[in-house]
Amino acid sequence: MGARRPRAGFFKFTCCSGCGFELAYFQRCLEETLAAFDFAFFRLASSSGTPEGPFDLSLVEGAVTEPFQIIELKKIRQRSKVLYAIGSCAITGGIPAIKALAPEAQVEGAAYKERLYGLASTRPHVINDYVQVDGFIRGCPPGERDLFEALSSALMGKDPEFTEYSVCMECKMADNKCVLVEEGLPCMGPVTNAGCGALCPAHHRACYGCFGLMGQANIHALKGRFRELGHFSEEDIENRFFTLFGALGKTERK
Repeated sequence: MGARRPRAGFFKFTCCSGCGFELAYFQRCLEETLAAFDFAFFRLASSSGTPEGPFDLSLVEGAVTEPFQIIELKKIRQRSKVLYAIGSCAITGGIPAIKALAPEAQVEGAAYKERLYGLASTRPHVINDYVQVDGFIRGCPPGERDLFEALSSALMGKDPEFTEYSVCMECKMADNKCVLVEEGLPCMGPVTNAGCGALCPAHHRACYGCFGLMGQANIHALKGRFRELGHFSEEDIENRFFTLFGALGKTERK
């Protein structure tokens, strides 16, 4: 008999399911890597399976925006040896965190004209606000490199080695023209964690920060540079940083 395959689970909270699609369809090493796991629960891939665990590895996408999700998340943590938050919604709040910019009651009133029995919503939170996570697979959706690094590291029983430098480094390695310096675009690359391969700047688009804030990023310097460019309002500048901070809220982004 062969060795037991590690049991894995993929769980979804409030998000677009893009991380699940990326996992199910990322090209290189798909057959070899995914076949090495027993995905006991992955609703996007199969309607069968059980969320009860136990799991050697759990991946959780999406922000927490409903009370029942907090309970479910804590159960997943208890049943999992290793748990990764995957994608911007789980790590920074992503698009669901937009509703953090207004009082929760105001958001509910706008979204639900008729209050349904049992309907409840909370201010968006990231996964590690409620449970300890063992790593962050960044991106919107995550890059192929980080997915492979996380899965292969789990198979080998070692800590993954994710990128810990800015998108600017990836631009340099790809010999891209700097869209901030040469074209005056509001590029978030200097403060955004790498992992995407500088996809947007490589196509003459400003990075918008979907891989989250890089460690020791100089936020104030980049805001100052945007002001020097002279064609962005303070609101425009603050909004550029929203994706990086997501559910942390405006008051914590100064």
